[in-house]
Amino acid sequence: MDNSIALLKETVHEILNDREAYICLALPNWGESKDGDGEFLSRIKEITELPVKIVNDSVVGWAGSLGLSSGINLVAGTGSIAYGRNDAGEEARAGGWDERFSDEGSCYWLGMKSLELFSKESDGRAEKGALLEIFRNRFELKCDFDIIDIFNRRYRNDRTKIAGLQKYLLEAAQKGDLEAVKMYEIAADELAMIVGSVYRKLKFGEGTLVSYSGGLFHAGEFILGPLREQLKTEGVRLCAPKYTPVEGASLLAAEMFDGEKQYIEAIRRGFDIK
Repeated sequence: MDNSIALLKETVHEILNDREAYICLALPNWGESKDGDGEFLSRIKEITELPVKIVNDSVVGWAGSLGLSSGINLVAGTGSIAYGRNDAGEEARAGGWDERFSDEGSCYWLGMKSLELFSKESDGRAEKGALLEIFRNRFELKCDFDIIDIFNRRYRNDRTKIAGLQKYLLEAAQKGDLEAVKMYEIAADELAMIVGSVYRKLKFGEGTLVSYSGGLFHAGEFILGPLREQLKTEGVRLCAPKYTPVEGASLLAAEMFDGEKQYIEAIRRGFDIK
């Protein structure tokens, strides 16, 4: 934690240069460990004396994608999580527990699925498609079993690198590998379940807005198409994000101002002009 505190202190100083401001920090895993949260809060004054709001990083995704409006934001990047807030200010989340037993539908999850599919296509347990040759070429495999040693040496303990394998699955889908396309459909099913959980917890109704953020959505219609179809059964409407998570953090920081509405509207207008 010492390194994190030092880095945040340096960053806040560089950005603000002693100017007055309200700050929103969006931290992964925030709210998941009472001990960890408590230790960080006890040291917040080492970072800055300015007012600070701390939220889970899923919250800034919601604030940005929906501009602080009622609805749900789905994050699917290295991990996966959904966060929502209704008109009464009630909030809920689902997913995002731990990559070892959660994060379904994420880039990490699909990275592992790409390895699974490679093994199945190699064995003949799945129809051979583009993924087989993509892996053979990218990893310069002399034998398909070489992927085991490559995974153990380069990938096993690196969540981000495993998530990066999703790009090979996308390439295979773009080249017409039907099994790869199916993996995105399965991922969409998992992500829709995460959204559905938040929808039910907050007792949302027909027409609820659901937006999204995260690297998986660079896959475009391979993931958005089946996700859109799945969400129709929940009575929600998938919409493109209004603003980025960083801009969402600015909106959340503005909530701390007196007369917050005028500041929030001014920030929104600034985002809309760019």
